[in-house]
Amino acid sequence: MRVTTATRVTFIRVLLVIPFMYASLKSMDGIALFIFLIASFTDYLDGKLARSMNEVTTLGKFVDQLADKVLIDAALLVFLQKGEIGSWFVITIITRDIAVSGLRMIAASKLHVIAASWWGKMKTVSQMTFVIVMLLYKVTPFLGQNLNITLMWIAFAMTVWSGIDYFIKNLEALEE
Repeated sequence: MRVTTATRVTFIRVLLVIPFMYASLKSMDGIALFIFLIASFTDYLDGKLARSMNEVTTLGKFVDQLADKVLIDAALLVFLQKGEIGSWFVITIITRDIAVSGLRMIAASKLHVIAASWWGKMKTVSQMTFVIVMLLYKVTPFLGQNLNITLMWIAFAMTVWSGIDYFIKNLEALEE
């Protein structure tokens, strides 16, 4: 198993979850925002590196989607713990991620790879945008709470739709 430069960048995203959560829970909002922005940028950077260096690997694909989920879920759990979002929102996102990961595992057991879809990528972008704006609001509340609520509903809709889309397009993975 070869660990590429892109995969190393992805591992950085996972490692940044710890200082991000610490800063968030200690209400060091500017630091938390900065760390989350760096972690989010690694999501763009690892894909760009993998494609430009022709180093797209199975490990990289697996770790990349896992890193996205860990980063987003960590942020949502912090917001939940601080009473800033509802549990219904967090459980919807986590349940969708578990369901799609299960679908991917079933497909992989049949030697079928389910690639990230456009909707899945937009789901991640919408979730990261929501988290960034939530953190930005804590640093400088000039944006207003209405933007946070709007972005939360967009992230919710993208999460649900992308999950449905994965299952519709990959029903054959569930057939015996």
